[in-house]
Amino acid sequence: MAYLELSDISKQYPGTDRPSVSDFTMQIEKGEFISLLGPSGCGKTTTLRMIAGLIEPTAGRIDLDGKELTHTPVHQRGMGLVFQNYALFPHLDVAENVAFGLTMRGLSKSEVRTKVAGALDLVQLGHLGERRIKQLSGGQQQRVALARALVIEPKVLLLDEPLSNLDAKLRDTMRDEIRSIQQKIGITTVFVTHDQDEALATSDRIVVMSEGHIEQVGTPEQVYEHPANRFVANFIGRANIFDGKILDTAQGVATVQIDGLGAMTAVDDHRQLGQGSLMVRPHRMRITACPSVDAHGRVGSMVYVGDSVEYSVQVADRRVTVQSVSSGEPHLPPGTPVQLSWGTRDAVVLKEEATV
Repeated sequence: MAYLELSDISKQYPGTDRPSVSDFTMQIEKGEFISLLGPSGCGKTTTLRMIAGLIEPTAGRIDLDGKELTHTPVHQRGMGLVFQNYALFPHLDVAENVAFGLTMRGLSKSEVRTKVAGALDLVQLGHLGERRIKQLSGGQQQRVALARALVIEPKVLLLDEPLSNLDAKLRDTMRDEIRSIQQKIGITTVFVTHDQDEALATSDRIVVMSEGHIEQVGTPEQVYEHPANRFVANFIGRANIFDGKILDTAQGVATVQIDGLGAMTAVDDHRQLGQGSLMVRPHRMRITACPSVDAHGRVGSMVYVGDSVEYSVQVADRRVTVQSVSSGEPHLPPGTPVQLSWGTRDAVVLKEEATV
């Protein structure tokens, strides 16, 4: 049995024409780091808040460690929450903020002091216990919020876009620190983000969401290398998607006829024939200058970014992006006729999405 289980969870707010979350089913193992990833409005925060008990599901069931929590009040769920704005108390110092949950639980002063000291040491703020919140940097405030969530020794840690208010460099540092702390103490964690890099860098598994539905669940490598459909391919990383006709599929490999490129091969887990599409990442493509008669297309533009060169190539009626490692060789100028290619394992056939 999964440690945290959501079964057909749905939420539709009064006056809306469709659910914010629909039939969300997920099994999370103890100690897993799960990211809910998707664009704004996809239902990821609503899902997190239903787990926390801040929002009542319209339908479905939530179980934690073998016990149903669907209608359990938030303060009885054993969840630690870190919000986007941290929700710290400005009139309390750092230690008092961290101690708040313990004090509400009626622990003795000596127990509170010991637990607060341990939590602040965990987030490397042991020397700032008497500091006022307004005297802290954004990163320090984030650490205080994390310590406050962890000090109560929750069964599950819930993080709602906790890095979105930090600058880019600090965001990367805190992202790595959160993952390090999570692994150190082994706490089950659900992390909401719209940032693909955060999800890829921290997660054991990623839940990609769109319009209240799950599009794909998988490891970071699975959702990046083998996206389930066009939405996932476009949302996570950059992708060239080619529509064509699947001529043959055998032993996990498909041959796809693409206008302007001819017959190309790709990994195929769906065994479908007829109209289809395949995806290849720009950095997995090869570009080679060639005589015009053999060309797939011509270079439209070239951008040099130091360690790589990015080409935009016109192929038939579409633009294709190719990213090549900068090798010191002369670049291909605009107008150069080129051939494009890739290895079979560098491309994947996408599952056809149902039409409404």
